[in-house]
Amino acid sequence: MQKLLKRTAQVEKQAARRNRTRSKINASDQRRLLIDQQKMVNQTRKELRHSARQALREDWRLGPLAPRRDVGDNAKTYGTVHFRTLQAVDNPLGKWKNWGIGVGDRVCVTGQKERDKGRIGVVSEVTEKAESCKVRGINQVNVPTPAYMKVQGRHEPPVQTTEAPIHLSSVRLVTPLADPSTGILRDVIVNDLTLTPTGQRYISNYLSPETGKPHYIPWPPKEKPEYKDNEVDTLRIDVEQVTWTPTLLRAPMPSGVIDELRNKYSKFRTRHEDAYIEMKESMDEEQKGREQEMRWGGGTPREMLTPVQELNRARAMERKGIEDQDKLTEEVLAGIGEMMVRKGKRLAPKKENMEQRTIQPPPPPPPEPVVQAQTP
Repeated sequence: MQKLLKRTAQVEKQAARRNRTRSKINASDQRRLLIDQQKMVNQTRKELRHSARQALREDWRLGPLAPRRDVGDNAKTYGTVHFRTLQAVDNPLGKWKNWGIGVGDRVCVTGQKERDKGRIGVVSEVTEKAESCKVRGINQVNVPTPAYMKVQGRHEPPVQTTEAPIHLSSVRLVTPLADPSTGILRDVIVNDLTLTPTGQRYISNYLSPETGKPHYIPWPPKEKPEYKDNEVDTLRIDVEQVTWTPTLLRAPMPSGVIDELRNKYSKFRTRHEDAYIEMKESMDEEQKGREQEMRWGGGTPREMLTPVQELNRARAMERKGIEDQDKLTEEVLAGIGEMMVRKGKRLAPKKENMEQRTIQPPPPPPPEPVVQAQTP
């Protein structure tokens, strides 16, 4: 049985080791995929920027003879932004910062390279892994309508307007604060936003004039999803109806259900039947008996002992018998106890006489002679 348990523990360790190795490989592949996506997005932006600059340079050089570019396939989509440039790629390193901005917050665009710098809007979407957000009505761009949306019977415009993502480092939270001098509320751009370990956010360099403590900014309330009832939905009365009552007279599930959940002969199995456990334990006892028999013969069976091994075994058995004789049995211990009781009663008066004796102190030492000085 111990060998079976050891095998199960070893298999579990091996499976855990394989899972750790597989997770590392998957994380490496995911990191490589994100890096490739980031390279593709950057390459697409670079190509579009290069082609736009080249067209601008050509239009300036040719002047009135410059060709029209809004013709042919680009007649209705000229000037739109490629959809790849709007993808928010996750951080390949798997580490991102919590900027303390959520959906529903009012923010102000403060990035130097942002075209809508200084405008205030409401955050409509936050991508934490990419550290970007979308602000409603800000940084809007035109994108061509995808082909899958141009189905038959629907008249979709060739160009649609959407918000492009903005990095969270280019926006700042806007919240109303009371002026310390006048007490009037006004919108303030928060530059020093601090987060507590519990997720609360406050302004580090501002104290509330009423309490004198840091001013905590609550998170915006989350919109509750709207659920619509359909004909195929299960009624609440059917869900709350009690269809099974537990009892102590029978098991809630049949005893063989574990064989259905896990293979009966699986190497990961840790629960076994009582008969199987008894069989394994009996096999272990038989193995121990065989090992005990082989131990006295130097590791060989009894039928294959040499004369020298038989002699050594006989001497060992004699020594073992002598050692057994030297051991104190219960009868010997009982006889020793009776003898100690009898001797204790016999020596009891002597012990009392010894206690009644008085110990005389030793005689004091003789006094030392005094030597007197003689006068001349």
